[in-house]
Amino acid sequence: MNTARSEDLQPFGLAVTAYRQIWLARDELLRLGIIPFIPLYLLFRLLETVQTAMFVEMEKGKAADMTVIMDGSVRSLLIGLGLMVVIGVFNVNWIRQMTLGREAVPGLGLQLSGRHLHFVIVMLAIVAAVFVIVFVAILVLTLVGLGALAMPISMLILIIGYLMLLVRLSPSWIGIAIDAPMPFGTAWKRTLGQTSRIVIGLMLSALPAFVAQSLLGAIFFNTGLAEAAPLALSALSSFISLVYMAVQINLFVLAYPRFVSETV
Repeated sequence: MNTARSEDLQPFGLAVTAYRQIWLARDELLRLGIIPFIPLYLLFRLLETVQTAMFVEMEKGKAADMTVIMDGSVRSLLIGLGLMVVIGVFNVNWIRQMTLGREAVPGLGLQLSGRHLHFVIVMLAIVAAVFVIVFVAILVLTLVGLGALAMPISMLILIIGYLMLLVRLSPSWIGIAIDAPMPFGTAWKRTLGQTSRIVIGLMLSALPAFVAQSLLGAIFFNTGLAEAAPLALSALSSFISLVYMAVQINLFVLAYPRFVSETV
């Protein structure tokens, strides 16, 4: 594995190269993305239906049926878990493709193993840790009389906390995918000083995906296609999401050599 210098971790360069690699590996993305795309599409559609029903009920105010809201919350959580499993399997396969090559992920990527389960568990742990931090923050803000600010501040903590843990532990979860384990403590130390660069790179890489989703929505809603062909809108939106997930993985993979250079 080539050693990357710290100056190589330039946010704009990471974002551009991540998209360039998607184009170069477009055939592999189609091969490994075709199966995950189906459950992603179905789960996104189901989540949209459940949350729409919840919001309609919540708009009734005091007349809202809490049973419907609670049922929707539980179903949303279960759908979210399903999404994390599908995304985790795809991420492991794509990491192996981009680091080890096609031989490491033959066929359609259906050869599941313990590394996939381990990867999903780690991602679930990261999400759970962030929600615990958010819960504590809401509790503290409420106790000190800042309950009105609890929601916006907790959302900010949720986003920042998730990105922080995802970046700082990235050598560990990439290592899980390629059978090159790195302890969380070591990963935390190795990524020190590089977090902001990678986060900015992720934000820059999100811009094309955001523009694509916005244009898609504008075209469908302004032309009436959203009502005439809602399934097509959902399918295209899910496709953009899948591509962007691969872009994010590419960015982390590009930064990965910088964090293992001391031991490789």
